[in-house]
Order: sequence, then structure tokens, then C-alpha cells
Amino acid sequence: MINIKQTSHLDSIGSFLAMEIFSRAKKLESLGHEIIHLEFGEPDFSAPEDALKSVLNSMKNNDAGYTFSRGLEGLRNEIVKKYSRDYGVEILPDQVLVSNGTSFLLYLSIRLLAPFGSEVIITDPCYACYENVIRLAGAVPVIVKLRQEDGFQLNVNELKKKLTKKTKAILINSPMNPTGVVFSNEVMMELAELDIPVISDEIYADLSFEEKPKSFLNFSQQTVAINGFSKYYAMTGWRLGYLISPKEWIFAADRLHQNLMISATEFVQEAGISVLQKSKDYCEKMKLEFDHRRIYILNLLKELGMDPGYKPTGAFYVMYKYKNNKKSSFDFCLEVLEKTGVAIAPGRDFGSGGEGYIRLSYAQSIANIERALKKLYESKLL
Repeated sequence: MINIKQTSHLDSIGSFLAMEIFSRAKKLESLGHEIIHLEFGEPDFSAPEDALKSVLNSMKNNDAGYTFSRGLEGLRNEIVKKYSRDYGVEILPDQVLVSNGTSFLLYLSIRLLAPFGSEVIITDPCYACYENVIRLAGAVPVIVKLRQEDGFQLNVNELKKKLTKKTKAILINSPMNPTGVVFSNEVMMELAELDIPVISDEIYADLSFEEKPKSFLNFSQQTVAINGFSKYYAMTGWRLGYLISPKEWIFAADRLHQNLMISATEFVQEAGISVLQKSKDYCEKMKLEFDHRRIYILNLLKELGMDPGYKPTGAFYVMYKYKNNKKSSFDFCLEVLEKTGVAIAPGRDFGSGGEGYIRLSYAQSIANIERALKKLYESKLL
């Protein structure tokens, strides 16, 4: 007999609360309500035109078949050039593995380094799926709290207290979702000195606004760096990502990838090559606009008496602590949505330390940001 107990082993895997907010927002839109979407980190720009042209050309001239499991040689060569040019990191094409998006590569990286029952250290708050993916990979997430009064910077001394014989990796994200904080060079150096493998989610690395973008590979070779095309290149739905690891680990990573994915989509990889070769100027213009929005939203929040209490300098997010601490962030975001038509992400999505906060995304236009914040201010809910 088919019953719900057959999937009960997945009960500990939570859903994305922001998706539930989005679903309710879409329902309201279908009923004729105007909704301003600040709940997702999805650029409101089109993918680079070079990517579109490349796909049309590739589909016309290629069979869209399997490729080498680690990715097209041309794309891996361009990634090598990017890391040298943009981050000052010298790697080899044989250290690069390309796949369909970075989410799968996160799982692969954890499986690569963390045997069943071992521990992976993450921050709280952090990207919503980290804890779930670690559990799915058979490892145990160990939490290090980030505090607003510290500017949401990682305190490595606090992290050291969490280290055990079971610690096999540390997972970081800088610039960070959901806080928008870029970890300092001092934090990165202290992490490198621990001599523990670091999985570095660098999907927002290029969106560092007040200092030169960096990779954790600038600080340690004992790193699996994960990057992709979703954010800086505005190619969220294209599902193209890659990891960089020491050569000693790449063979095991490739075996996992062969069994679980075979290879990334050929015409999307071709688009990646074209974008890395031709679209730098377009992407830098998008970055300048994101920075303009960052400055705008921070100034407007302060003008409205809603200072977030710290300074985000990367990605496109701001965490804000709301006043009603008796209401869960999810219930609060539902109330805000119903009363103002503004969709925002509950802080609880990003760990227990995010409870009591909301996350605002400024991946939207200045006009939408202004309208949304004024609606929130006038509602007196925040």
C-alpha cells in the first residue's frame, strides 16, 4: 500500500520558505493583486546576448550529445583564464569540473570530502539549502553563529570551539547569502591556517562592491571552490556551474559526476564559453547597477528609520530585524505580503539565527525597491 510513511526518512529536509511566500504571491497576482517581488535573488536583467547567439549556433551545428564528463575543454580553459584574470589564482584545466548548476556541485563536494557520519561546519545564518544538503549527503551539519553586532563576520575563534575529530570540511559563502557580507581577508587567512578543507561557495564572488573580488583559493589550495553563471551573468535558469579542486581530489569528483550526471548540457556549456570570452562589459554594467541599488536601498532604509545595523558590501541582499519578535519570520512575511503586496524572504529560511529577520533582495529595479520600502514603512509592520 502506498502511504506517506514511505518517504518519512526525508522529514528532516525542510522546504524553502521563500518559495512558499512566492507561491502565495503568485496566487494573489492571479486574483488581480499587484505584488512587488523582493523575495528571490534573481537578477532582473536578461542573460548576455552572446549566450543567446551561442545557443542558437550550437543547436544548429551540434548534436547536443554527451560531452567529456568534466566539461568541454574550451569552457574549462576559459574558467582557468577567468580565475587568473579576476582573482589572481592560477589553476589548471584538469582541476575544473563543469556541471548543470552549482546546487548539485555542492552536494558532490560534501560527498567528496565528508564520509557518512562526519561533520561539516556551516554558519548560521547561511544559504537555505546548506544544512539540508549536508544531511542528504550523510554528514552532520555543525553550526557557528554569526551576529549582527559583529557585522555578520565569521568569528574563527568561535568556529575553533566546534572542531572535533569528525570535522572534515568547512562550508563558507562570501559574498554571503543572506547577509550580503564579504568575509574579511583576516577571516579567510585564519580559516586557511586551520588546515581543514574548505568548500567555498563563490557564486557571488564577482559581486563584491567595495574591494577586489577574491576566491578562497587566494588563501588555501586545500579548497573546493564552487562557482557558476547564475548571478553575475544573470543566467539563473541556464543551470551552468563548475567546481575547482586539487588534482588529487578531482578524479573522485569526476567518478561521482559520471554516475550522477554524466555531463553538463553541451549547448549551455558553449554559451558559457561565449559569455566568458565576450560578455565582461555587459556583466560589469549589471554589477554597477547592483551597487547603485545597494547604496540606494541602504540610504532609503536609514531615511525611513529602518537602519539594518550593519553594512552589506556584496551579493544583492540586506537582512533586517523586524520589531514584532513574537511572530515567526514566516508568519510575519505572510502578513506583510497580504497587507502590503510586498513579497520578502523569511529569515528562518537561512537558519535559526535568521529568525526575527527578513531578507530584502535588491535584484529588482530602483523604482520597485522604492515602492516596496515605502509600502513597508507606511504599513508600520517593520
